[in-house]
Amino acid sequence: KSQPQNQLGPISHNNGAGGSGVLALCLSSRRNMCVHERVMRESDREAVDAACRSMTAPWALERARKARHNSGQGEGDGGNTASNNGNIETCPYFDGFQSAGEATSMPSGVYNLDELKKWGKSKSWCPYYLTRQAINHASVLVFNYQYMLDPKVAKMVSKELESESIIVFDEAHNIDSVCIEALSVTIHERHLEQATRSLGRLSSEVSRIKASDATRLQAEYQNLVNGLVDQGLLDAPPNEVGLASNILGTDILNEAVPGNIRRAEHFIAFMKKIVEHLKARLRTVAGPRGGVISETPLAFLHRMITTTSLEAKPLKFAYSRLSSLLRTLQVPNLDDYNALTDVADFASLVSTYS
Repeated sequence: KSQPQNQLGPISHNNGAGGSGVLALCLSSRRNMCVHERVMRESDREAVDAACRSMTAPWALERARKARHNSGQGEGDGGNTASNNGNIETCPYFDGFQSAGEATSMPSGVYNLDELKKWGKSKSWCPYYLTRQAINHASVLVFNYQYMLDPKVAKMVSKELESESIIVFDEAHNIDSVCIEALSVTIHERHLEQATRSLGRLSSEVSRIKASDATRLQAEYQNLVNGLVDQGLLDAPPNEVGLASNILGTDILNEAVPGNIRRAEHFIAFMKKIVEHLKARLRTVAGPRGGVISETPLAFLHRMITTTSLEAKPLKFAYSRLSSLLRTLQVPNLDDYNALTDVADFASLVSTYS
């Protein structure tokens, strides 16, 4: 049931979020919730996500902090302008949200997207991250299926919801297709060519980092020895939802990443073998004797291991190892690596049948 416009927004006579009033929120993508003037001019979701990540990722904030320190500025001086940070731009709304800390509470009320953006902008707080934090105190939440059903997104958004929560699905006959889509990977020949190019870019970037900042790769290697939990890959920062894992089993959460894929260059070679194997399989299907081939996951995995001489265990870590590398290399636009991410996701999914 829609609410009249004059009933939307803050209600001033009660105790606000966490108090006695009702807080109703809706959560959407960065593109729909961003109030940064330059980012809002971007044409599509991928461009908005990349622009946001380039200004809010932990490594971007650290670069800006060092630039301020080197230029003699304080933490609050000129932090949101590129010219004052050695061309390192941060988002004033995200900076304001972080600076406010525990003070980022919201008055009770019913907020649609426009009201959330208006409220966040008035406080110089990012509406997207403000809502992500406030959902833990909300009485009513409205969001897309994926925020509840897709493991990658649900871990970041819905994991804090109380077990007693009541979930109402609109158009519930679509639930099965959403679940199937969330745990399915479709790979075409074009995707594999893109994955090959992505591996080439990663290889070049690893070589550049080894020459200019080798300690970064060494630190990542040591973190991978300590295991996924200690490294923090299971609790990716809220601005890096794209790095969240999809299918990690309890048997590998506390394990060290296998030694043969810990070093970045070894992992890239590992992924190249997987991509080449998938290319060969697709050529077989597309050949004169090709056609539709149906295999059980276990049969597919057995053929992959036999053909490539790869072990099954490292395949389980393919997705998380790629996430770690992209984070270490401080890649701002993760969408450039979607095809390679799909291959790593596929390898991890298949490996669960071993």
